[in-house]
Amino acid sequence: MIYLFAACATYYAALSISREDGPFAAFLWLRNRFTRDTWLARGIRCIVCVSCYTAALAAAGLWAAGHVRAIDTPLVWLGLAGASVILDRYWKR
Repeated sequence: MIYLFAACATYYAALSISREDGPFAAFLWLRNRFTRDTWLARGIRCIVCVSCYTAALAAAGLWAAGHVRAIDTPLVWLGLAGASVILDRYWKR
């Protein structure tokens, strides 16, 4: 059950950072800081990219809380990122 919550949190965080304004327009400000066509500007607007970043943080949090063994953390990271992308594709239909 903890992985389901982590996947939903990863999706919501990635969606908020890549597409929403966020609290006090913080995410909009962040996206506007990178306006040129660079890899960082494209990466902050791409939900797949941001899902990888947020999934890494979620996996590290699960490891720090003792829910995941250190050896399994990369697998959990990729699984959470994949679940986030699947949720995004589902809600786009």
